[in-house]
Amino acid sequence: MLEIRYNKTTKELTGWWGSRHGNEEVKLKNRPNERLALLDIPIPDKPLDAWLFNTNKLIPNPNYIEPTPPRDLVAEIDDLKAKIKILESR
Repeated sequence: MLEIRYNKTTKELTGWWGSRHGNEEVKLKNRPNERLALLDIPIPDKPLDAWLFNTNKLIPNPNYIEPTPPRDLVAEIDDLKAKIKILESR
């Protein structure tokens, strides 16, 4: 079971339980436009922003943009050092 918290107007997820993405600190009583729902699904593999709640299931959020993978800065620095050595040896 996955317990989700969502905005009833926008259908955007604002938290779920049992996940590193969850937001248990938010109090429902302070957010009158939110509701809770129980879904018989495993914890999704993408963050909250990637999903919308639609009646009884999660659907992909069309406005979600996948983050770009982090650059391998160590490899880039090593490449630049090698290029500098080549230029210095000329």
